[in-house]
Amino acid sequence: MTVSFSTCLRALLASLALALAACASPLLHYQASDIPPLQLAVVGQPPVQDGRARFRTLFCGLAAHEQTPGVDCGKLLVSLAAEPREEDPAPLPPHDPRMRILLVPGGVAECFEDAELFPEAIPRLRALGYSVNTVRVSGRSSSAANAWRIAAAVARTSVPPDGRLVLMGYSKGAADIMEFLVQYPSLVPRVHAVVSIAGSVNGSPAANRYAFVYQALKDWPSKRCPPGDRGIAQDLKREARMKWLARHKLPDSVRYFSVGSMAPEEEVARAMAPLEAPLRYMDPLNDGQLLFSDQLLPGSELLGYVRADHWAVALPLQERWPILAGNSAGAHFPRGLLLEAIVLRMAEALRERPPAREAPGTPSGG
Repeated sequence: MTVSFSTCLRALLASLALALAACASPLLHYQASDIPPLQLAVVGQPPVQDGRARFRTLFCGLAAHEQTPGVDCGKLLVSLAAEPREEDPAPLPPHDPRMRILLVPGGVAECFEDAELFPEAIPRLRALGYSVNTVRVSGRSSSAANAWRIAAAVARTSVPPDGRLVLMGYSKGAADIMEFLVQYPSLVPRVHAVVSIAGSVNGSPAANRYAFVYQALKDWPSKRCPPGDRGIAQDLKREARMKWLARHKLPDSVRYFSVGSMAPEEEVARAMAPLEAPLRYMDPLNDGQLLFSDQLLPGSELLGYVRADHWAVALPLQERWPILAGNSAGAHFPRGLLLEAIVLRMAEALRERPPAREAPGTPSGG
């Protein structure tokens, strides 16, 4: 008898959900408005700068300009404590179609044809003149193994003399980009900015607890999902990511930006419940896969935290897998609006203060 992967996955999720039903109540009890942004950082790494005020202006201004129905930007951008406000906000900046954007997906993304990043937003950006492409990384490989795939994409991307190359990493894609930056210093001068979107910068306690789920995929027979070096499970563990951060420093010539995500329990995808429950015990501010304090790149500008679970922030799974990826509250997040707001901030920030360039070949890490 042949048992499909989806059947096994449903059975696994059901058993995990039952096991977690008897879990203890959350260790911490507070609301998002009770606490400011926090960064769990390795000693010696540069701090995160607060850019929430300007990004809220851009996000809400863009929503109003596009007359996006049903969008409450005050709700969709989580207002943590001590968020500053722009006293005299500047208008929306113009788009900069000279920008070249490379999107780096998260773990096992290539294994599912539905797991494409921002499918509703890319056609609009291309219509505005942007070059937007997705790097095909190995879904089951380590970040070290995926670094060369990003390097190849950066090397073949044509950037005009006055253009800008921006790498955007979602989930594990952010860690893959970090690895690329230290492995290929000769290509670093081509990169102007890096954006982490719900990035697994510090890894996740959920990966430590459920590494066996990733390990179960190591022999998954699929032409679409080759095994690679099978390093994904180890790479998503917190100790692996934190040790990496203790050994490496990201190059100063690149500007860094972070967008975090978090969602209340009722707005987390049903299939994510087994992962979300232990995270919620540790900290109520999580997106179902990552704690909010683990998502920020060292030395980055924090654009804000969006109210979305780990999938909804970048993937169209709610629409394509309504049972597994939907949530009990029926909440949806406007991914297209988020990506365009990020692009506007990149255009504005790189126009205001271009990053200092390093000479090719200059080492940027330990």
